This record gives sequence, structure tokens and C-alpha cells, in this order.
Amino acid sequence: LTGIKKSFGATRALRGVSLEIAAGEVHALIGENGAGKSTLMKILSGAHAADEGTMELSGHPYTPLDPHDARLKGVAMIYQELNLALHLSAQENILLGSESARGGIIDRAASRARARAALAQLGHESLALERPAGEFSIATQQIIEIARALLTRPKVLIMDEPTSSLTQADTERLFEAIARLRAQGVSIIYISHFLEECRRIADRFTVLKDGETVGGGAMQDASID
Repeated sequence: LTGIKKSFGATRALRGVSLEIAAGEVHALIGENGAGKSTLMKILSGAHAADEGTMELSGHPYTPLDPHDARLKGVAMIYQELNLALHLSAQENILLGSESARGGIIDRAASRARARAALAQLGHESLALERPAGEFSIATQQIIEIARALLTRPKVLIMDEPTSSLTQADTERLFEAIARLRAQGVSIIYISHFLEECRRIADRFTVLKDGETVGGGAMQDASID
């Protein structure tokens, strides 16, 4: 992302932010509420269009039309408020809108295999696929949401405050899943205000304040107040 600007009426949410993420990198995006983190990520994930600036993905121009188009192009976002149909099964949620079909008929065996493969990437291949999503813990619901994003083979996965509702044990399991994705070459943008988490899991960081970049570098060298 280069020189991204965005205004909402008289409010300048972004004032020319640039951000570069390497393949297989966990990049922490840090800043107080109102700093512009969510706006920047909504532009990257196709929910908003930038007023100015350019984006590239794997060396090619990237201009998503909407979140669905962004996912098809390789960018998916997991919001802090999960977007699951809690009355549907885990498998139905993972495959929602992308079921495997043959001759216009849903191929249940192929669909189940795809859902299981997505969960296996996260180390949760034994999850009960037929169980309603609403019966799982928040942490497991989050895994289901991430598995759904993985069906489109994302190059970049954005996580917005992913541990805000998790216990310490669930946070550890999420970190294990993130490590698996990083090892597979998926780039992860990790939005959080928990600095100790960022120090532990991220490779690099960028700090936003009032819609501008005010810091960044290697996480191991970070000194953030």
C-alpha cells in the first residue's frame, strides 16, 4: 500500500499511509482507537475504496471491487465481531457460498473433504463438522471463520483484535494456528493493542496515529510506549 488517503466528509481518516508486508510475515498494526487501522484494512480487504494511493499484491496492481472480490484476489479479513450463521453447522459455515458441486448438485463428500482440509491447516482436523457453530466456544468459532477464509487460498489474512474475547489458553491455540499459516507462506496482518502479544508473535510492526504512520520496524527492536 502506497500513499493511501481516505476521508469521510470533513474527517480525514488516512493521510497518506504506506505499508509493505512480506510473504509469510506476521505484521502487527498498532495504534489507538481512531488511528486509522480499521479504515486502512477495510480498504485492503475491499470494504472501502481509497480516495488516493495505490496497492499491489505479489507485484501486480490490486484494486478490489468489494470484500468478495478481495478474497478471490487473495486478501481476506477476519473481523473482531465474527460473521457466522450460528444455527448452521461448522461445515456449512466453512463452505457457505463455495460448496463443491457436480452437475449442479452439491458434492457432499468433496465439500466435507475441503472443509476438513481447511481445518487441518489450522491443526483442528478433528473438529465436529456437523455440530452447530453456535455450540462452540468463541475461540473455536474463530477457527471456523479462519477456515472459511482459507478456502480461497489467501495470500494475506487480516485479523482484527483476534484475542479480545479469548482466554489465555484459547489465545495460545490461536497463536499455534497463526504459526502454521505463517509456515505455509500466508502473510498475516495482526491488529492489536496488546503490545506483549505483538512482541511475541509478530515479525515487524507499523504504528498509526491520527491517520499517519509514526513508527515501524522489526518487532524484536521495538520500543513502543
